[in-house]
Amino acid sequence: MVPQTFSILRVITLAQLLLLAIDDTAAGEQSYALLDCPPECLCDRNQAEVSAGSNGATKSQQHYYPADGQPTADFDDPAGEDYSVHALCMIGRGAGFEAIEDLLSLDTSVLKIVYTSQTERFQLNASNLARFGQLRELHVQSLQPQLLRFEIDTTLPVERLHLEAVDLVRTKPPLILDRSAPSASDLGLSKQRTTDGDVQGNNEANIYHVVGEEMEIVMDDGADGGEQLTETFEVEIVPYEVYKRELASTSNVSFFGWNNLTALSIHDCQLESLHPDFLYGLAHLVRLSLQHNNIKVLPPFAFYGAPNMRLLSLADNRLLEVSYYSLAGLLELRVLDLSGNNISKVSELTFPPFPKLTKLDLRQNPIEYVFDSSFAIANMTRSLFIGSETVGLQIRTPKPFQGLTQLELLEVRNLRVDALNQYLFRGLRAVRTLRLIQGNIPFVEYDSFAEMKNLTELYASRCGIGAVSMDAFFGVKRLRTIDLSYNLLAELPVGLFDEQLQLLELYLQGNRLTKLPTEFFRRLAPAVQVVRLIENPWLCSCTMVEWRQAATNRLKVASTGSYVYSSKLTPRCSDPAQGIYNRTVYYVIRKNLPCNSHKTFQPTRRITELNHQKQETLIRRRLITAAKTIPPAALRPIVVQQTSFENPIPRHSLLYEQKRRRLQQKLHHSQRYAAPAPPGQRTLSNDIEY
Repeated sequence: MVPQTFSILRVITLAQLLLLAIDDTAAGEQSYALLDCPPECLCDRNQAEVSAGSNGATKSQQHYYPADGQPTADFDDPAGEDYSVHALCMIGRGAGFEAIEDLLSLDTSVLKIVYTSQTERFQLNASNLARFGQLRELHVQSLQPQLLRFEIDTTLPVERLHLEAVDLVRTKPPLILDRSAPSASDLGLSKQRTTDGDVQGNNEANIYHVVGEEMEIVMDDGADGGEQLTETFEVEIVPYEVYKRELASTSNVSFFGWNNLTALSIHDCQLESLHPDFLYGLAHLVRLSLQHNNIKVLPPFAFYGAPNMRLLSLADNRLLEVSYYSLAGLLELRVLDLSGNNISKVSELTFPPFPKLTKLDLRQNPIEYVFDSSFAIANMTRSLFIGSETVGLQIRTPKPFQGLTQLELLEVRNLRVDALNQYLFRGLRAVRTLRLIQGNIPFVEYDSFAEMKNLTELYASRCGIGAVSMDAFFGVKRLRTIDLSYNLLAELPVGLFDEQLQLLELYLQGNRLTKLPTEFFRRLAPAVQVVRLIENPWLCSCTMVEWRQAATNRLKVASTGSYVYSSKLTPRCSDPAQGIYNRTVYYVIRKNLPCNSHKTFQPTRRITELNHQKQETLIRRRLITAAKTIPPAALRPIVVQQTSFENPIPRHSLLYEQKRRRLQQKLHHSQRYAAPAPPGQRTLSNDIEY
């Protein structure tokens, strides 16, 4: 099956090369030389910079080469031109490695080897690749775990090394002649004082001492006469023969001498322990990933040899605990991933100083207890993830997250407390996103988030919340997203979201709500876009007339951030007394419930009142215009009574007054040209007596 696949790849590559040859010939571009490539590999040559004309512009070209074919044209290397050769080799048997050594170009800078055999074991030595002097990135992977053995018997000039599912060995331990023991100041375990006597550094609560054959850490709460927590670790001195036996039981894997390494990944290689000199001398190493191994214990100062490391991942191992001396010396560390291990507790003695740490991941660890000031030593952390799905996280101390003044994202999984109160998040003034995933939180007390002045996103889904205080969000005025979905809420307090004037999304689906508070939608922020109400046992009533269908049926598109209408999000209600079962709310209001009068009363009343006001305004304008043409003596004072909706028909309407004035004008005009009436005779006009 594999040879057929390579044959197809070669045919496709030949077709691509033919098209490239035609294009290059038509364009008159420079030709390329032959690049040897083994039959098991697919190779390409990347030219970094090629002149594109007199304007000095550059462009990048990529040329593919088959196993035994010619390139698009002959290539003459210009002086000083940079290029790189990439090779991807799929090897199904051990003999294929010999072809790599014999046929692969010596200019190869990126080499990826995938061992596809399902039964045959083979050993690849690092010395087999030493002939590739330009190699900068090496990727070795076995599809079947541990069938390929990779032995570190020499050093390579690579900068990025990725080893996956291989049996990693080193026959001889490294020989280090100029070893220097780390000092407390180099490891960040001692406080330095400035000239004015102030303590320099972020960890003012911790004092470390190295005295003779002991090392102790003293935790002080800062108050005079307060209690101190001291833990002493004895440095045991053993005979040399015992020391050699202990080293023999550990892995000899060490990358001492690989001085160019900047990124090292060892995944699924079944590492059970780390040699004390595992990373000794790797001053340029920035990224280290040891995911999916079997590491249970970290030796003291395990990573001291890479002081400039910025990312360390120990995810999905079997670590039982983490102590401050095993991670000491990583003063440049930004990201620490300890997820998927067996760590059971976190205290103030767990972590050494991390003055630049921005992300700490403790997810999927069976952490049951978190003590006070556990993270005070990493006070620059911006993202913290803690908790697992198997073991509930119990926080019984008033200040578990104290010191995280720069924290912006906090995710707590499976939190189990009797009530959520304001003391739990004390000091977290910079938090913008709070995620409470699963867990058991029966009640949310008042002012629970009062100190989170910058909180914009709150997720508390599947937390078993049964009740929320009406002042739970008091003091928080920047919330844009609130997710209380899939809890046990049976009712919402009146005015719960009154202060959330910037609210855009509210998720209440999956609760036990049967009705909403009076004028719930009127109290919400005008700019609210989503109010998710599905999967609740709503009782049909005419109060649902005030619900906003545009908000309850709106869906946010994650890719674009826009909102679209969806009829599938319409909430449903039931009313067994009227034979209504699981029907959409808006259909029931229109068809089943007598809500028409209630629905049309307010709009009709408002329109009638507006019509009266408009009519009065129009008549007043006409009266003012008519008054200008009538002599003052012919006009009698007119008293116009105000109308209102409560008394829509006045005693003398404006229409009556207008008609009377018109008749007066007509009578006045006719009397100017008519003979005087005899004495005692009354004047009649249109059955109106004057």
